[in-house]
Amino acid sequence: MKYSRPVFHRLLIIDQRIRENKYPNCSSLAREIEVSPKTIARDIQFMRDLMHAPIEFDPHENGYYYAEANYFLPALQLRQSDILSLIINQRILTQYENTPYYEDIKAAIQKVLSFIPDREDVEQNADFLSFQPLPSSKIERRYFDLIQQAILEQRQLKISYHAIYSDEHSTRLVDPYLLHNHYANWYLIGHCHLRGEVRIFALNRITSIEITSHCFQRPSDFSIEKLLQHSFNLIFGGEIHHVVLKFTPYQARWIRERRWHNSQKLTELENGGLILEMDVQGLQNVKNWVLQFGAEVEVIAPEALRENIKNEIEKMSKLY
Repeated sequence: MKYSRPVFHRLLIIDQRIRENKYPNCSSLAREIEVSPKTIARDIQFMRDLMHAPIEFDPHENGYYYAEANYFLPALQLRQSDILSLIINQRILTQYENTPYYEDIKAAIQKVLSFIPDREDVEQNADFLSFQPLPSSKIERRYFDLIQQAILEQRQLKISYHAIYSDEHSTRLVDPYLLHNHYANWYLIGHCHLRGEVRIFALNRITSIEITSHCFQRPSDFSIEKLLQHSFNLIFGGEIHHVVLKFTPYQARWIRERRWHNSQKLTELENGGLILEMDVQGLQNVKNWVLQFGAEVEVIAPEALRENIKNEIEKMSKLY
């Protein structure tokens, strides 16, 4: 793998020689660092433009000096692997292009990269990676900012919410605990006073929001990990079901490659098939997940899930 020359090493040497009052020029620096005088000229211009270095040229000394004695080069020393990691992370960020923090994080990374001249070679080295953005729902950035403010100030929210399952609109008073990102979609988790329990609200289904003057205190024992430990695709609460699924040898190749739930247990079958067991809440989401595998999976337990699958298959058969 080809790496560009150690740029910041050059800048440090230039800074050091100027600070030593040796009045270096492009030719002397080029000989010492073993690059061309044009490269040194670009480096000095870079220090002037982006690092705001007060570099002046003294024609009598035939060299450069700092017009402000108290100037210090920004303390940013990166290895080539560090630069490559930043560029790769900038590309990974494209997966979350529609999320609220995308522009902020992108700008922060770009600000760091802007202090790195001649990084083209390193950027080319990152071309071996490609990312497909995750599908995500569009949300109002203003809503996100208001929720964040309410969480930090521990103030109650008044929201209008459209529940997809019931297709109902309602007004809720919510104590906002945290913002949670799940597969590139954002959710508000907090205590809903209408339901009297902790609920999850999809931000894209919030139609209006207002920070109230009422304060709240988040329970000291609240834990997102504990709340979602048995959830399946963010469905939590209610009975915990012991789900047992039997996959064919064909589908088992992909099932064994991933971790589908924290509680999962895999049992290999002699014919190459696989048994997947997990303790989860929310059979509706489990049913939707199982259906995507068609005849490559059989629900062994619970019986309620088997019946749900049977009913769905009967409805589908009438369509086809």
